[in-house]
Amino acid sequence: MIRRTLTAAIAVLGLAAVTPLAASAVRPPFPAPPGHGPSAMAQAAGTCNLSVTNRVALGRPITIIPGKITGDCVRQGNTSGWNLTHPSKGVVNFIAWDDRDPDYDGTWWLFAADPIGVQKFVAGGSGNYNEPGVTYTQNTNVPVTVKLAAGAWISSSRKADVVTLKGTSLLYSVSNNNYFKRSAGGVFQFREIGQSNWQTLKSVWTNSKGEVSLSYRYSKTRDYRFALYSTPISWDLGSATTRR
Repeated sequence: MIRRTLTAAIAVLGLAAVTPLAASAVRPPFPAPPGHGPSAMAQAAGTCNLSVTNRVALGRPITIIPGKITGDCVRQGNTSGWNLTHPSKGVVNFIAWDDRDPDYDGTWWLFAADPIGVQKFVAGGSGNYNEPGVTYTQNTNVPVTVKLAAGAWISSSRKADVVTLKGTSLLYSVSNNNYFKRSAGGVFQFREIGQSNWQTLKSVWTNSKGEVSLSYRYSKTRDYRFALYSTPISWDLGSATTRR
């Protein structure tokens, strides 16, 4: 199985060597148990539902994302699967459960080579080997959006009543397995000591090196952070906090 092969490779070679394996590990559609495919709904005996986070950040060679099933299919002998379908690439992955197969453990293995964008999990078949010919009605069109992981850094300094903030924007590279500095829109935010809500200090845009700085006069101590806006390929993200 793909997962057992990759797990062994990770243990022997280490994380940095996984990228070539991940790039070639394209998963086929979920093989529904015979007689239990999504078209066999006339004999449906119950319901089986999938839930999974709909916001996924791709920031490593392999990201393992847990899914959850509920309903009548949560019982011994059940096999259920949902195919992850991309609008232009078709089936690219799946989530599956089978209490006899450790590869079908309800997790979604997202590889760095997998496509990003808006996708959906579609019913791939659900049945029970202890109940031949009986199927379960699955929910379908479960939406997920995969984007590249972003990175945000902040540093600060103070001279008398002048506070200087420096922000850095980064983006994950699927080909190099690292984060690189890139131009991006963001915002410097502040939070008064003892407060929980962040407020906008100034919206900014980092330069071609992914860096931006801001200086202003303020005598009291505040918390600051640098946050990035969402883009079509990356999620919004806030940096760690600095106090000046």
